Amino acid sequence: MAQSQLPVRLFAVADLPSLGLNAASFRFGFLTLESEKYICIREEAEGSAQVVVVELQNNNNVIRRPMKAEAAIMNPQYNIIALKAKNDTSGGHFVQVYNLDTKAKMKVHDFPEPIVYWRWLSVKKLAIITSRTVFHWNMEGGDAPVRAFDRAGPLEGATQIINYATDSSETWCLLTGISTPDGGKTINGHMQLFFTGGQQQQILEGHAGCFGEIPLRDGQPPTTCFAFIEKKTTESVSRIHVMEINKPASGQKFKATVEVVYPVEAQNDFPVAMHLLSKYGIIAAITKLGYLYMFETVSANLIYRTRLSEEPIFVTTRSANMDSVFGVNRRGQVLGISIEEGNIVSFIMNNCRHIPDSMTVGFSLAQRFNLPGANDLFVQSFNRCLAGGDIKGAAKIAAGAPGSLLRNQETIIRLRSLPQVPGQPHPMLAYFSSMLEIGKLNRYEVLEIARPLLQQGRKQILEAWVREDKVECSEELGDLVREFDPHLALQVNMKINNPQKVLIGLMETGQYNKVEQYCNQTGISPDYMSIIRQLAVTNIDSALTLAKQAGKSVDINAVTDIFLSQNNLQAATAYLLEVLKDNLSEQGHLQTKLLELNIVQAPQVAETIFQTDMFSHYDKIRIAQLCEQAEMFQRAIENYRDINDIRRVLVRGRGFSSDFLVSFFGHMTPNNALQCLYDMMKANRAANLQVVVQAAIKFYSEITIPALIEMFEKFGSYDGLFYFLGSVLTFTEEPDVYFKYIEAAAKLNQSGEVERVIRETKFYDPVKVKDFLKDIRLPDPRPLIYLCDMHGFTEELTRYLFKNNLNRYIEVYLVKLNPKAAPAVLGTLLELDSDETYVKQILNTIRAACPAENLIEEMEKRNRLRVIQSWLEDREREGVVDSPVHTALAKIYIDTNRDPEDFLIRNEHYDAKIVGKYCEERNPELAVKAYTRAWGECDDELIILTNRNGMFRIQARYLVERKSAELWAKVLSDENEFRRSVIDQVVAFALPESREVEEVSLTVKAFLKADLQKELIELLEKIVLHKSDFSKNKNLQNMLIVTAIKADPSRVVDYINRLDNYDAPEIAQYALSQHGLGEEAFLIYRKAGMFEEAIDVLLTHLANIDRAAEFAERVGSPEVWSRLGRALLDHNKAEEAIEAFIKAKDPSYYKEVIIAAEVAQCFLKLIKFLNLARVQQLHQKDPQIDSELVFALAKCEMLAELEEFIATSNQADIGKVGERCFEEKMYEAARILFQSVNNWARLASCLVKLKKFMEAMEAAKQANSPRVWKEVTFACVENKEFKLAVIAGLNIITHPDHLEDIIRHYEHWGYPDELIILLENGLPSERAHQGIFTELGALYAKYRPKRLMEHCKNYYQKINIPKLIRSCERFRRWAEAVFLYMKYDEFDNALVTMIEHSYKAWNHTIFTDVIQKATNQDFFFKAIIFYLEEQPMLLNDLLKSISAKIDHAKAVQVLRRAGHLALALPWLQTVQMYNVAQVNEAVNELLIELEDYDTLRVSVTSFDSFDQLSLAKTLERHNLLEMRRISTYLYRINQKYAQSIELSKADQYYQDAMETANQSKNPELVEELIRYFIQIKDKEAFCACSYICYSLLSPDIVMELSWRAGYFDFAMPFFIQSMKDMSSRLGQLEKKATIKEKKEEEKAEQQSRAPLEALDAMSMVMPGLNNNMPALMPSMPMTGMNPMMMTGMNPMMMTGMNPMMTGMIDPSMMPQFQTRFK
Repeated sequence: MAQSQLPVRLFAVADLPSLGLNAASFRFGFLTLESEKYICIREEAEGSAQVVVVELQNNNNVIRRPMKAEAAIMNPQYNIIALKAKNDTSGGHFVQVYNLDTKAKMKVHDFPEPIVYWRWLSVKKLAIITSRTVFHWNMEGGDAPVRAFDRAGPLEGATQIINYATDSSETWCLLTGISTPDGGKTINGHMQLFFTGGQQQQILEGHAGCFGEIPLRDGQPPTTCFAFIEKKTTESVSRIHVMEINKPASGQKFKATVEVVYPVEAQNDFPVAMHLLSKYGIIAAITKLGYLYMFETVSANLIYRTRLSEEPIFVTTRSANMDSVFGVNRRGQVLGISIEEGNIVSFIMNNCRHIPDSMTVGFSLAQRFNLPGANDLFVQSFNRCLAGGDIKGAAKIAAGAPGSLLRNQETIIRLRSLPQVPGQPHPMLAYFSSMLEIGKLNRYEVLEIARPLLQQGRKQILEAWVREDKVECSEELGDLVREFDPHLALQVNMKINNPQKVLIGLMETGQYNKVEQYCNQTGISPDYMSIIRQLAVTNIDSALTLAKQAGKSVDINAVTDIFLSQNNLQAATAYLLEVLKDNLSEQGHLQTKLLELNIVQAPQVAETIFQTDMFSHYDKIRIAQLCEQAEMFQRAIENYRDINDIRRVLVRGRGFSSDFLVSFFGHMTPNNALQCLYDMMKANRAANLQVVVQAAIKFYSEITIPALIEMFEKFGSYDGLFYFLGSVLTFTEEPDVYFKYIEAAAKLNQSGEVERVIRETKFYDPVKVKDFLKDIRLPDPRPLIYLCDMHGFTEELTRYLFKNNLNRYIEVYLVKLNPKAAPAVLGTLLELDSDETYVKQILNTIRAACPAENLIEEMEKRNRLRVIQSWLEDREREGVVDSPVHTALAKIYIDTNRDPEDFLIRNEHYDAKIVGKYCEERNPELAVKAYTRAWGECDDELIILTNRNGMFRIQARYLVERKSAELWAKVLSDENEFRRSVIDQVVAFALPESREVEEVSLTVKAFLKADLQKELIELLEKIVLHKSDFSKNKNLQNMLIVTAIKADPSRVVDYINRLDNYDAPEIAQYALSQHGLGEEAFLIYRKAGMFEEAIDVLLTHLANIDRAAEFAERVGSPEVWSRLGRALLDHNKAEEAIEAFIKAKDPSYYKEVIIAAEVAQCFLKLIKFLNLARVQQLHQKDPQIDSELVFALAKCEMLAELEEFIATSNQADIGKVGERCFEEKMYEAARILFQSVNNWARLASCLVKLKKFMEAMEAAKQANSPRVWKEVTFACVENKEFKLAVIAGLNIITHPDHLEDIIRHYEHWGYPDELIILLENGLPSERAHQGIFTELGALYAKYRPKRLMEHCKNYYQKINIPKLIRSCERFRRWAEAVFLYMKYDEFDNALVTMIEHSYKAWNHTIFTDVIQKATNQDFFFKAIIFYLEEQPMLLNDLLKSISAKIDHAKAVQVLRRAGHLALALPWLQTVQMYNVAQVNEAVNELLIELEDYDTLRVSVTSFDSFDQLSLAKTLERHNLLEMRRISTYLYRINQKYAQSIELSKADQYYQDAMETANQSKNPELVEELIRYFIQIKDKEAFCACSYICYSLLSPDIVMELSWRAGYFDFAMPFFIQSMKDMSSRLGQLEKKATIKEKKEEEKAEQQSRAPLEALDAMSMVMPGLNNNMPALMPSMPMTGMNPMMMTGMNPMMMTGMNPMMTGMIDPSMMPQFQTRFK
């Protein structure tokens, strides 16, 4: 059967392998297909996982995204992806949903159970099936997944879920799974049908099922059906069941069951997917073996079967948009299945002979789904019903017929002609009623019934039908309804989306506010101007609204003029304000116009517009002049730009707002603003001072403060200067500004402000202000007082006040303002010879508020200290403890000799240093007492004083009692020339007199620190060795020994033997560490019984290991042996050290022993020591001991003992020891160790070293590690065991990370052939990856180039093409590189390779194929140059292949530049169809060279895009006549008629001249030509010209010329034609007059007759109408429209009425109507 007659169309959608996708991912669970839009694949690429999305509707665009998800699935419609990943913590999965367009995460949820299947139920809902539960997850909102139901029955266990589906309402759910009881020989199917409404379920046996909504019976709405193919385990047959799943409103549920017959060769086949195509009522089932079964729904009969694919189809989906099915097979082919709508019905009726009633089935299908193919049956049934009077049955058949087969105008005419049975409604009315019950009326039917309804005034019925969508709306219906109800007509036109009609309706109904919105929606452009012009006359508000909506789409100036023509400035203003609100520069003239109109006619409106600040592009000079004339001075200066204009308006204007003026000055330049301020001050200083001050305050930074000060001073305005500077003072730090402000305030007698500025600011010049205040002599001197007080002018202030007899201000100043200034003031008063009594009075008034120290200083400076003695004594009595007070009193008492010694001893508050210094010259003893009282603060002064006065005994006693190490250090310093004298006094008197241990100790330490060793030894011997209170003092004994160690080591041994109360460890350590006295230290340790420390001295300090060994033998202490052992280790005497440790029975240093033994290679001794260590440390076994013992056994080659030891319980790290043995090349011992721990990897390495390759292979198999296999492979290659190398290499080359190492190793040893054999053996492996194919290709390119192309062709889908391309280019395999570039879609690079290496890579067929896919335009022109240079004869083939993509003009330029344009003439002629100027000119140029005038004529007449006049000039001088004729043609079509005629006349080709003259339509040219013919006396040409140019010649001219030349006979054809035209015109006029009279008579006759008489009997009640409602059609003739019906008509509705409707209007209303219409 021909493909065109099949009921289905099979088509290929995409080929995934050709898109570079990995074929290993083409399987269930890895590839998902949810719609015809996306395919989502998870694949592994070079060790990393990625998700690949193929956009099937975007030219199969492939998008790769690196993702670590376990699986991914795309949304059916939107660019949304769901990702699933393993949750290692819970053992379940978590799912994340992303919107890839917005890069936002939409949803995320963690499922505690593993997910086994998932799919999108809709664009907004995801179904997820876990190991136990089915969830539905809505993507909208924040809801979590909702449990739908739990898996049950056979679906509850380990059954593999392959599908899940629901009906549209998600009331019914179907879960499908498969299982095998016998290891895959039998596949059982199980389905769980679940009803969510009643929480009920049923387990079905079968492999596939589906839901869908279809009409089961003709004329009924669609119902939900469930279909599935049942295969029970107890039966060998399969059955398809189709049933109505919900309970019907009436009757029984529908159900159909038919046995499914499988082909003989596919008896074990079973369905894997089912889809119900609701548009056609067909069920499509796809089986595992790739068969397609199509069933008719109602009968469940098989109607078609075919095999889609040889490979299994594992995933399918249904396209709801196209109602087709898409699937993917294991080869990666994406297949499509769609129903051939035109063939399905006829196929069932003609080819399905196995269906007993195939005609009925086909007819029912066509009727229910409105399908073609049964047209004859529909017509026959319809005619049969009409003939039998079954109008309702006929309507039902017509409703089910496809398209307009029966529901057309012809049927209506037939119904109209049927006779009406008495007592029954008219057949047409019955037909329409039945149609309304079934569905809705089509365009023909509604037109038939609408007119009588409207004429009877029952438009509400039609309106209800339109609203309820019971009728098909059309443009004709809208035009009909418009005559009666514009609103209803608008509804009709909006339903049919007729923009122009809708726009007219909106205007007719006054809905102007919706016009612009609708225009934007539909994209139409209405004629706003005419509408606005009409509305402006009748309804100015509507016109304004529409004009605003029209916006800038109309001429704004013209619309404004329309409003102004109606004398409506308000509307014009409102319109301009709306359309000019964007303030565009190109609308400046309109802004000017708006302001001009309102300034002249409505100044208040203009002011309001100015206030809105909407416009900035108007003519400001013009507007400023108008504002000045209208006395809008404020707006005038706003818009003037000339400073002179502004100054003029400011002076003569009035009514300015101060805020405005201040703001206005801010927009001026500083100089202009200053000029204006000068003008204002000059014009009226009193009135303008406030504004000037405000402006100055606001813009002082621009105008500058000095300039403003100068202005105010020029006009003597200190008040203005005061207010101005008072406001800006806080914003400046200029001293002159502050001074000017103080000056202005002082001159305005603002003493308080002067005082405030002085007190609160600091930026003025205090000297300048002080001098000014002194000169101005303010009545109130307080500002001066504050200034002098703040800036230290106290003395000058005092002199000023004292000289001006302002003593009371001095008292007030000191008492109330600043008592602390009293010392300076009183001192100044004393200098001014003021009375001391007055000074004392002031002091007594201030009392303690006066600072004593400053006062004393001032008095001492003037030698008047005794003046304040009484004041100081008062302070002492008050309990003041200030040092200056008591110090001053001490000085007074010393000078007056008032018992100073008692005061110095008793008083604790004076400054001892000052007083002592004061007494040094007066009385040194008093000075000593003062210094001693300080007790440490005056040590230096006391030492200097006693040294200078020879008071050494006093100094010695002070030193001992003082107990200060620092003071001792100073006194005992070498630089002190009096040191000897002091030491003598200390030794002789001070220290012997002391009985305090601390004093003695500190003195000794001081001597020791001063390095007075000998003196100290003598002193200590007297104290310690001779009987004294300190003989047994441990510290002194320690000091004596330490001092001897430092000063005289020869005495140390004697002291050690004689003394017994000293710190032996510390002294011994000191002797060792500080002075290296090892023997003395050893003696101390031995005497103290510290043997361990003693042997440490022998070993460490004396370095006598033999003496240490003797000492250890004598002492016999384990600790001593242990220390000796450590020392022997340090001296690299490993064997002796091990013996020492064994004697000490101390294994604690086993780690160091192990290291030393390994260095010394004394492993036999080590074995003995380690056995001791194992015995000593049984409770804490250290793996290192056992490990080292194992290693020692291996080193001693005691393999039998080694095997025995590792067989027993031990803690040895066998693996690590094995590694050490391997590194030491003790491979046999390492083999024993690795074998004992089953370390197959290292065992294989050992066996390789032992050259036991077969055993190494077995170990490598056990290890199964890429590293091990690689090592074995390398060893086999090195030893030329190539067969074993292949076996081992096959296990490693499947790992991409190690492949390159294998290749390098083979190549290093020079075995490329064996390497190629290895990789070739790896190709059939299931684990073969992209790297194997790629590297094998690279090896072919390098060593076997003849096999490279075949390899590329066979495996290009599995090759890393970029990498292999680089190899091909490296080894110059250009043909293969081109092939790979093509497969990688790198067509540009393929072209470059073929061009640059044409001798090997170029092939014409391939080149032309590839260049069509190139994306870079430059390659096209490079290819042209390449062909010109190497293959010029194939140039046209190349150009034709790229003709659709190339820039023809540039191609011509390239060819012309190369000088080979003629080669491309055939191609140029083929692309002339594009009418490109450069192409046309090139063709014409070549044709001229070839003198092919016929082809040239065709070229210039067919393709006009070239410089025609230039070509005409070129051809007019050509030698060939035909070329010159082409020139005349070109002049003619370019309207150069005169030149064309002249050329024709020159060539005597008069026919061309006549045609040109006639075409010119220029009577002058024709007359000139006809005169030329008379001139040359060519009668025939004269006759022909007068006939051809008949319409352009005036009869009188022709008559005159022919009479004069005697050519009257030759002019006769012209005169005959003239008479013919005149007669024809008169006849037409008579005919028009007759027709017009006849039409007027017919019109008058029609007005006297009734409008309708044909359907007066129609009285059947329509659906939805009242039974008592009158008939639809009028039974009485209408003589015309009742004038009363026009009474309430809106006059606005009459405005746009068609004049043709005037016959329906009462004649009495005609004058008024005509007036309005005009």
